[in-house]
Amino acid sequence: MNIIIFISLFTNLIMVGVSLITHFITYPSFRLINPTIFNEFHKSYTKKMLFIVAPIMTIELISTLLIVIFDINYSYIDIILLGVLMLIWVLTFYIIVPLHNKLSVNYNKDLNQKLIKYNGLRTTFWIIKLLLFIGFCKDLSANFH
Repeated sequence: MNIIIFISLFTNLIMVGVSLITHFITYPSFRLINPTIFNEFHKSYTKKMLFIVAPIMTIELISTLLIVIFDINYSYIDIILLGVLMLIWVLTFYIIVPLHNKLSVNYNKDLNQKLIKYNGLRTTFWIIKLLLFIGFCKDLSANFH
């Protein structure tokens, strides 16, 4: 298997895991944190998550772009994978990050619920991308030289 395909698949898999943990454990736990320390906690949490997630998401994007660029047959599979990844990036930077910014100022139960809802959608997209990737991996590696 080509190293670029492996890197893209591996980063996708990591992000599915991170997103599932975030969705089912971290975000629901926000409501349990004492409001007097929530802002401090949340700022610390987001800085640490940025340090972990930003490089992985960036590598996933670059490797997916390379798959699209170097696919000699210009198959629809790599375009679909890139499209799903673009949806993830839009959700992340236009909806989820602004929700985090609002939460960092003041915890709000409704904002936290929106964060959980939109992260659920993002998690679903990452899972769909992973399943498509696995389903078409043989086709991708055959087209990618």
